[in-house]
Amino acid sequence: MLLCLAVLLIGGWSLRPPNSPPAEALSPSPPSGALQEVAPPLPVQQLQGRLAKLQPQLRILSPEDDALLPSGPWELQLSLDDWPLVGGGGSLGIGPHLVVQLDDQPPRRIVEPQGDGSGPVSLQVPMEPLSPGSHRLTVYAARPWGEAVKSRGGFRQIRLHRVAANPLQLPPPGSAQLISAIPVDWPMAEPVPIDWLLLDAPLQHLRGDDRQWLLRVTVNGDSFLTDQQATLWLKGLRPGANALQLELLDGLGEPLNPPFNSLVREVTLAAGGNRWQQGKLTDQELDQRLGRTPAPALEPTAMLATSNLNDADQMAAEQEGDAAEPIEPEESQAEADQLVPDPEPTPSSAPSSVQDDEPEPLAASSPHD
Repeated sequence: MLLCLAVLLIGGWSLRPPNSPPAEALSPSPPSGALQEVAPPLPVQQLQGRLAKLQPQLRILSPEDDALLPSGPWELQLSLDDWPLVGGGGSLGIGPHLVVQLDDQPPRRIVEPQGDGSGPVSLQVPMEPLSPGSHRLTVYAARPWGEAVKSRGGFRQIRLHRVAANPLQLPPPGSAQLISAIPVDWPMAEPVPIDWLLLDAPLQHLRGDDRQWLLRVTVNGDSFLTDQQATLWLKGLRPGANALQLELLDGLGEPLNPPFNSLVREVTLAAGGNRWQQGKLTDQELDQRLGRTPAPALEPTAMLATSNLNDADQMAAEQEGDAAEPIEPEESQAEADQLVPDPEPTPSSAPSSVQDDEPEPLAASSPHD
């Protein structure tokens, strides 16, 4: 029996049915349905030109790759050169920054210590305790609209473990990995940037049109394919929540390194969006976004609205709000009667009453190498 099987294999026998056609390679396709690819907004084009001159050099100093961490909080130590870190300033939002992403958790955007990127900086990022098992920690330089810098030195990834390593939680070392860089953590307006990092992917187009991978993008059921690592700006999403899926495929359309490379995200559209989705930036705004000039100070009311109150501040604010509640008209009238004496009656004048204006209620004050 074994001899017969060996003869069949040597003779070219295949498990594929004899008359089945060979699988056809997939080709890129444009956005379909309601989706439309458009040019980036003008502010993005302005900033792209200036940021293109920079070559960020990012390193993970600690912990080391494949480290086994103890329980409790830990610290991520980074080194960054030739990339500014710019925090929020008024309506401009944050500028260039770093993104720290653990596994498939929401991105954490780092803008401290702020600087124009003219010299190397060291960063210490406090991190929450890890759950038992194995984890991927990805760090990358990001542009103001969330797009990942894909040049060499602009991103790093390490693997970390707690209690014990669990290889089945992670993609095999050296295999292709898809990391979403879509800024789902803030509301956006159209066009929406669709961006991703591709780590350890096979090289493309070494011989003509041979494709080792494609990315399938699906938005609200409409799909298309791309074989380029370039940010896509899409229109045709609907107001509110939108379902978005990214799937990494091989050249024949089969899932590449599943299940790690099939990602689902929710993109929320809101009126107005961010400043980089609106009109042309002034020279002053461009310098502020690059950390070359200080951003304008927030108005006191805006600072209150955007700050996170600690417990003591929140208690004080609540007490202040209680003290400023509107006064009932009856109480106001009674106090007025006590404080303002009745005028002496005269034949030509009648007793007058004093009506205090009701005060306006205060508005409630509501982110390795």
